[in-house]
Amino acid sequence: MQLATNMPAMSLMPNGNPHQSCIDACLKCAQICEECFNMCMQEADVKARTNCMKTLQDCAEICSTAAHYVSRQSGSLNEICNLCADICTKCASECEMFKDQHCKTCAETCKQCADECRKMVNMSKVQ
Repeated sequence: MQLATNMPAMSLMPNGNPHQSCIDACLKCAQICEECFNMCMQEADVKARTNCMKTLQDCAEICSTAAHYVSRQSGSLNEICNLCADICTKCASECEMFKDQHCKTCAETCKQCADECRKMVNMSKVQ
């Protein structure tokens, strides 16, 4: 099974959404976490992955939620993006405990999403 690497960036805003890179990173992370969860379910050591798999589900959900908040430029954007970054960082740490390629890819994707969410928070503080 191949993991997704690119997601299309779309926006209805005339000049594009200035936060598109965060939206894209969150959507990609949500997808990769779901795919990694499914692949972990098939591993021989599935019981050893219980905490990781719960964190994968948490990460996928918060990333999806964060993408929605950022898309509508919610007033709670900073809180959601901070939480998303924290959960993505936790998920990356969990995935790094396993040597499978899907876990390595997921860990990297989670780190990238955490970085984008932190940039989003810093950007909104400046505005």
